[in-house]
Amino acid sequence: MTETPVHTLPKKADSDQHARFCALVEPHIEAVGRFVHALTRNREEARDIVGDVLLRAFEKLDTLKHEQASASWLFSIARNIVYERKRRTKFWGIFDETKAIERPSDAALPDVSADVALLHEALAKLSAAQREAITLFEIAGLSLEEIRQIQGGTVSGVKSRVTRSREQLKKCLTNDE
Repeated sequence: MTETPVHTLPKKADSDQHARFCALVEPHIEAVGRFVHALTRNREEARDIVGDVLLRAFEKLDTLKHEQASASWLFSIARNIVYERKRRTKFWGIFDETKAIERPSDAALPDVSADVALLHEALAKLSAAQREAITLFEIAGLSLEEIRQIQGGTVSGVKSRVTRSREQLKKCLTNDE
């Protein structure tokens, strides 16, 4: 079994491609660096991005149609990388524990969550028509007439379903406690 060498000498085509790349990039690399630094306002980040520009440009060298357009091609790559990073940083941030503690939570408090769970259990014990009537009246805030239009029947029928639902909920919730 033959081992592949870790380092191999570049083939003639690879060295020609490397020479072509250097000839296209070298005249513009300082200007690209200044451009990226102006966009980022951070010298180290700009150096990092210029490295990414060179890597992407070398990988995409075959997409360059006209060598006269190498400057605009490099600047386009640089601009795209800068804005890609800016978009990604929207999702990243530095964790500040004091700000995290001070930030109000959208989650329900534990005691409220327990109460809501008990209410759902009690609602499950009602008939479908009663559960629908009480939910539409108390939670959705619909009038008795609007509920009648949804459920059908009479307004007095809806009123009695809501009343019976309240009584059964009260009984279920007081028995559970």
